Amino acid sequence: MKKILGLLALVTAICVGVFFYLTSGIEEVTAGEKITINHVMGTTEVVKNPKRVIVFDYGIVEMLDTTGVEIIGLPKESLPKFLEKYNDEKYVNVGGLKDPNLEKIYEMKPDLIIISGRQEPFYEQLSKIAPTVGLTTTGDDYLKALKTNAKTMGEIFSKETELTKELGIIENNLNEIKENVSNKNLNAVVVLSNNGKLSVYGLKSRFGIIFDHFGFKPVDEVAVSTHGSKVNFEYLLEKNPDYIFVVDRSAVNGGDVSANKAFDNDIIKATKAYKDGNIIFLDAETWYTATGGIKTTQKMADEVKAGLK
Repeated sequence: MKKILGLLALVTAICVGVFFYLTSGIEEVTAGEKITINHVMGTTEVVKNPKRVIVFDYGIVEMLDTTGVEIIGLPKESLPKFLEKYNDEKYVNVGGLKDPNLEKIYEMKPDLIIISGRQEPFYEQLSKIAPTVGLTTTGDDYLKALKTNAKTMGEIFSKETELTKELGIIENNLNEIKENVSNKNLNAVVVLSNNGKLSVYGLKSRFGIIFDHFGFKPVDEVAVSTHGSKVNFEYLLEKNPDYIFVVDRSAVNGGDVSANKAFDNDIIKATKAYKDGNIIFLDAETWYTATGGIKTTQKMADEVKAGLK
């Protein structure tokens, strides 16, 4: 009897060993699987589920953080407060948003580098260090770009299910707000305030989501431009929109004149938006520094929704 039990134990041990051997082999193959990613800067072959990832876009950092994907490095010069965990020394500072530290990045031996428009001039150099993927949400359709980026991240990091679910929630919220705004036939102006100087943005711009997806009508035809069209406070009174949305660049880049201070003047106080309590100061980190994330896009929707009467 003891011999039989001993034999059974030996057979069981062998089977378990074979199972773990085969399983580990499968995991190694899966970890080494390569996929081809088409992106705004080219086509890149990347390893699926890479472990050593450097990201230059804060929206993508937030997207990956939301789904539990770890990275090893990012630029820290303008790190938003909601990403302050990345100030920890275990995350390497890889240079500026417009000035990557190529030597340091090379030394880190990354499996994947993710960049956006500000780093595009360095795309070729970074691609020689590691597979590099370029993403953007500054095109003429914010939601479309967000979905494209989420799809790309989902494919690379096996997070398709989680990101698809989050996008569904966002789209439902955007549609709800758009229906409300459209029913009220509201118009708006989006202003970037930079140390007291003003620029307005229209359809298909970096702040075009206000019009394209939240449903506000623009009060003027503003040429599509990265830096907007310069205006003065008299312009805002002349156009006299239902809503004025303000992004304070000085809040993230520094400056002597905050948007709140700049907008505290008699011209603004004569506008319909001021009298109706419809001048909405948007969170600059969300709208200017780190657009293109999951939580940031939801916060954008929450801020607009909160401003509606």
